[in-house]
Amino acid sequence: MTTTFDAIRTIIVRDFELPAERLQRDTLLEEIELDSLAITELVFAIEDEFRITAENTIPPFKTLGDIADYVARVVADRDTKPRVADKLAEGAAIPSKAAATAATLKGPQAAKKANGKANGGANGAKLVKGARAARPAQAEPSQDAPRKPKRAGGSRVGARAR
Repeated sequence: MTTTFDAIRTIIVRDFELPAERLQRDTLLEEIELDSLAITELVFAIEDEFRITAENTIPPFKTLGDIADYVARVVADRDTKPRVADKLAEGAAIPSKAAATAATLKGPQAAKKANGKANGGANGAKLVKGARAARPAQAEPSQDAPRKPKRAGGSRVGARAR
């Protein structure tokens, strides 16, 4: 059985062309001249090999053993999380794509949808090409409310006096 360290050593030999006999658990990364860029490339290769995703913040590694321990921990975390297949076996409901999309429709999108603005009109009414949009009904002015004064001047509606 291949250990995590052996698999990492194989990757380093293949990708960085280093002799396997130089690579031990206690080998310092400085000794084999793996800088931060090389370690980043190594992490990508490890992710592909082990089918894992490294954490956003990778701890500082000093030795190859540190890398092997980190990978073993990430693999163990991955393997202990419940998978979709396990949930199906337990009878848990898996949401459909439509349900997942509806669940993610929150915030401004949901507000627009609720207000009908996403459908192109007031109160959810869709506009038909060539049709005029209906204006919302306005309350009739009460008898007590003051009326707007009429404009003096020209006979055209909306004409301004100069």
